[in-house]
Amino acid sequence: MASTQPNSTKCPRFAITLLAAALVSLLCGCLAFRRYDMARIHREAAGRPRNPVIVLHGFLGSKMKNVHTHESVWGRVRNAIRRGRPDDLALPIDRLPLAENRDDLVPYAIYDAVMGVKFYGAILDSLRDVGGYSLGDIDDPLPGDTVFIFNYDWRRDNVESAVALGNAIRKIKARLKAPGMRFDIVAHSMGGLIAEYYLKYGTADVLDREAEAAVTWAGAADIGRIVAIGTPHQGTMSAFRILNNGISRTLSPRELFTMPSVYQLLPAGASGHFLDMEGRSVAVDLYDARTWIRNRWSIWSPREAGIAQVPPAAGRFLQASLDRARAFRAALDREAPDGPPPVPIHLFGSDCVPTLDRVVVNPTPGGIQVLFNDGTAPYRNARELERLMLAPGDGTVTADSLTGLGTLSPPSATASTFFFCATHGLLPAHRGFQGNLFYVLLGEPPHPATVEAAVQGR
Repeated sequence: MASTQPNSTKCPRFAITLLAAALVSLLCGCLAFRRYDMARIHREAAGRPRNPVIVLHGFLGSKMKNVHTHESVWGRVRNAIRRGRPDDLALPIDRLPLAENRDDLVPYAIYDAVMGVKFYGAILDSLRDVGGYSLGDIDDPLPGDTVFIFNYDWRRDNVESAVALGNAIRKIKARLKAPGMRFDIVAHSMGGLIAEYYLKYGTADVLDREAEAAVTWAGAADIGRIVAIGTPHQGTMSAFRILNNGISRTLSPRELFTMPSVYQLLPAGASGHFLDMEGRSVAVDLYDARTWIRNRWSIWSPREAGIAQVPPAAGRFLQASLDRARAFRAALDREAPDGPPPVPIHLFGSDCVPTLDRVVVNPTPGGIQVLFNDGTAPYRNARELERLMLAPGDGTVTADSLTGLGTLSPPSATASTFFFCATHGLLPAHRGFQGNLFYVLLGEPPHPATVEAAVQGR
């Protein structure tokens, strides 16, 4: 027994030493992986000629100020944590067509970060540090500028923003005397819808003339590729939710009600997006203002009615906004008769976050109650209802909406689709997205002659 004692102590010590060495090796490997050097990986590709980039933000993505007083009404830290005056961001709603409802607010900068958390600032940093891009002023471009930010009023009609995008592109080309220049567009959320509308129709507003709304690929001569990040190609029920509940302490339903762009984020069709208390599908015409008024949605809800009276023009404005939204969705879903787009579209998104896709309508003595996934707790079948209401996505846009899966008319043929795990607002800042983005941006662009032939043949 005594002779075996030394060996019995050595073996455990040896095993502990091996285990410690393995742990150190594993930790070093993990740390090395977490600190992988994107700039080094893409250094050679970043030195080759490539298209300049235009970055398009999504809804809420640009800072807004009063053009006369220069007071910022959206873009300060306080805007992210509490509501301002009720009419700060609300558009007028008393005129038709909707484009005539204007106020004194203009976008002045991209929303790059809030309280130290980077959103679009992270992607701008990566474009500079990894891709070697040089940030320029889209209103005053200079030779050597290779990335531009297109700020637009995210409250307004998306076709209006697409027209403004086309005008900005023409301005850059004229200033730089580069008529053949093509741009890679990196667009987050609603920005992807604007980019794809411009690709299909250029600066033409086809929403009021459906018979003449054939896809022309009028914007293809200006675009090398489109990168769409978390774009709701088939809409999102999160838009319906914020029209009814507002956005936390930031924006009220009354402000959101006045913004035509929000209605253009609604699902392309209401089929399958409304359930009864037993989980059965309910037919709802989401694009009829009478449905909203009858069911006391948005500013007609008892809660909002107790705050202020409904404006006389509200019903007329709502129907005009819904009509534009339906036509916008139809224009994006419309396929060209002779095939997919002549420039590649790359999709990036998340599928790991439970995302609202259906809501429950519950008849009560006081009217129709709308239940979202956080309002089902008191009911016996709450868990089953919540399971039916949620789908994989990024917390705002479902994976199916991003890709157009399950529809008869997908938004476009896409060149590639990447999924990673992140919430909607942080998609552009995700390292996995940024790493794969540069494989797309710094890859071989389509040959201009190929694009020209495709456009001319349509």
